[in-house]
Amino acid sequence: GRTTEELVRAGNYDYANPNINSRNFPARRTTSVMREIVILEFDHDVTSDEAIVEAAKQGLDRPVYEDALYFGVEHSEVQRERPMVFLHEPWRNPYGSRSVLYLWGDAGGRGLYLHYFGYRWYRRYRFAFVRK
Repeated sequence: GRTTEELVRAGNYDYANPNINSRNFPARRTTSVMREIVILEFDHDVTSDEAIVEAAKQGLDRPVYEDALYFGVEHSEVQRERPMVFLHEPWRNPYGSRSVLYLWGDAGGRGLYLHYFGYRWYRRYRFAFVRK
């Protein structure tokens, strides 16, 4: 029952993209069912579509943006290891670009970012999907 702004604050980020708000990403009511996040890694650069196809082959579903918000709160240190991308249904900004949430961090801080869905992701990025 928390708002997007409350979830972003609970994530205690050093930076959060200001477009990640209730107007653009309204936090929808969730069920009490736990969602199991599965992390996919690749040994080469991949597009968003390639990562989604591989996840489907493994029987995984795409996340929703709330998965990124809750994951950042509950597993704050995971993003310091390597960036974590959530390939949810992209948000279309006023200029028409489609973006997804991702978590990034290092010893200097943690952040909640938006990045273009059509981006070719470097091999160091990991992808969060959901077990069916």
